[in-house]
Amino acid sequence: MPTLVRLAVPRLGVEPGHRLLEIGCGGGTAVAAVAARLTTGHILAIDRSAAAVTRAVRRNAEHIARGVAEIRQVDLARLVVHDGSFDTIFALNVNLFLGHDLSTVEIIRRALRPGGRLVLGYWRRDPRQLVGRAERTSAALEAGGLPSPALDWASPEHLFLTTTVS
Repeated sequence: MPTLVRLAVPRLGVEPGHRLLEIGCGGGTAVAAVAARLTTGHILAIDRSAAAVTRAVRRNAEHIARGVAEIRQVDLARLVVHDGSFDTIFALNVNLFLGHDLSTVEIIRRALRPGGRLVLGYWRRDPRQLVGRAERTSAALEAGGLPSPALDWASPEHLFLTTTVS
């Protein structure tokens, strides 16, 4: 399991009945780690890449068959879910907030239930890059109406940002 995923899973606070959304699931490693902790809950994992979704579906066939995981090829901007659908939304090494378009923040804010959490994890060899990422991400979240995230340095190369919707 990649270090970023191994460090992320405990920070997600997964409970057996939680509903989670992973944005940019790649090959599905985090999906597998989360789905293994779910009994009545569910994880929806999305990625724009057809190749990534194929790998993720293959890796998570058992979890999909159990009904605790679903993997879709879709861009976040085109994802249709009900407001308040998720206890936790997370993304690992995904650049969600590029430019000045705050629509991504709005989609996330609406999709989280009250008290729901957004957890973003990043890995870079150079901690200065992580500081810059944290500053840009925090500014985008605040501009989009979410509280300023807490910063959690899991190591000099791994940073997590977490915020909670009120």
